[in-house]
Amino acid sequence: MPKNLVEPIKFSDKYLKAIWLTNAENYYIENRTIVVNLGQEKTYIAVFPEKYLLPITSTILKEVSLKTGDSLLLIEIFDSINIGGIVLDPAWHQLGEISDFPKDVPLWKSPQYDVGTVEFDPYFVTGLADRPQQNKLRKYQVKVNLWFSPANTNAAIHNKHAVREFLEVHTQIYGTGRMQKFHANDFNTLYEDVLMSPGDTHIPFASVDEKGRFIYPWHQYYADTDCIWMANEFHPIS
Repeated sequence: MPKNLVEPIKFSDKYLKAIWLTNAENYYIENRTIVVNLGQEKTYIAVFPEKYLLPITSTILKEVSLKTGDSLLLIEIFDSINIGGIVLDPAWHQLGEISDFPKDVPLWKSPQYDVGTVEFDPYFVTGLADRPQQNKLRKYQVKVNLWFSPANTNAAIHNKHAVREFLEVHTQIYGTGRMQKFHANDFNTLYEDVLMSPGDTHIPFASVDEKGRFIYPWHQYYADTDCIWMANEFHPIS
């Protein structure tokens, strides 16, 4: 298989550059770049002492090479002036315009892209098992999209995502926000705040039931400042 395969991801041509990198081998990162490992393998970074980036985690790198990596999303912001204008791209939509989501909540969504498939044990990935088991491995389609909200936005408490639940984690791209958990569909029942700065990806909020389905607490994203974050979704493949 060819090395360092690069596919552009057209979240925005004006404010940021995003690429999907597969089969990385000594791939050099020159500018400050958020690197998200969406693959099944550790991504080794060419530094001394040698370090790595685990699957479903992220970091910010600059002037360093990725020795290995099976599937990575690389995002570089090259213009932050008026970055809120990203939602004016015709491919972006306010969520309330394309769904039954409340129209008075300023939450915008980019196009969504498929970025390969992975196989993992959902019980291990969600922290319910200490090590992966071969007989629990399942295959998932990986999908990514960006979101934008201005400062002080509650992006809506929810505990379900679709008819068939998927595993979702978020990566902070711009600004500072937080992922929040609640005891009920009520802002007064907040019990956990997970602060998000650029380059952060939170651990999965989901658990897994006895049938291997993902189940979620009541949760939401909250934007402390104007924020762009990425949803990384892992959809079960039958």
